[in-house]
Amino acid sequence: TRRRGVPLLVDGAHAPGLIAAPLDGEPYDFWVGNLHKWGCAPRGTAALVARGPLRDGLYPLIDSWGAEEPYPARFDQQGTLDATGHLAAATALDFIGGTWGWPAARRYMDDLAGYAERVIGAAFAELTGTDDGPVDVGMPVPGMRLVRLPDGLADSRIAADALRDRAARELGVEAAFTSFGRLGYLRLSAHVYNTAEDYEYFAERCVPVLGDWAR
Repeated sequence: TRRRGVPLLVDGAHAPGLIAAPLDGEPYDFWVGNLHKWGCAPRGTAALVARGPLRDGLYPLIDSWGAEEPYPARFDQQGTLDATGHLAAATALDFIGGTWGWPAARRYMDDLAGYAERVIGAAFAELTGTDDGPVDVGMPVPGMRLVRLPDGLADSRIAADALRDRAARELGVEAAFTSFGRLGYLRLSAHVYNTAEDYEYFAERCVPVLGDWAR
């Protein structure tokens, strides 16, 4: 693609903090990624990395005080844009690195997500009398897992969103649900602020209620 002169943009999504070197890999012209999830920056905080001659052609959607400045300075003062998130991002990243160290934090997150998958998966298996085992996601990532839900739960995007809202309202938990192929799944993720007790609570208190909702 690059040999034909086509610019390459990498959608880094939530890679910052989740993997050790999200900017490594094939050459690219642009890279974007969110810092609010694993990086613990305020929501809406993201990074844009541009390199090569094309970066000089990047301009904000709305010009402001820095309109005549070179890239990236022309992005710095966007009128009344609140820059708090970006100013706090480095502190958040440094806090994780200084308190736990990012390699240790990632190991903890992945180990805890694996434990969560086992304990919650076992609770659903006991409830339904079936055990489908770990969900094969094709390209697994550290710190995240999927657990199959009983039939009748989150079998569409709308139903998954409604289940999330109901769980928050009636169970007092923040949980993520998704659907694929008319099947519902519980999305598990773990961070350094989570403990095993969080997932044990969900398995003991929430799984039985979800089973009732599936009937």
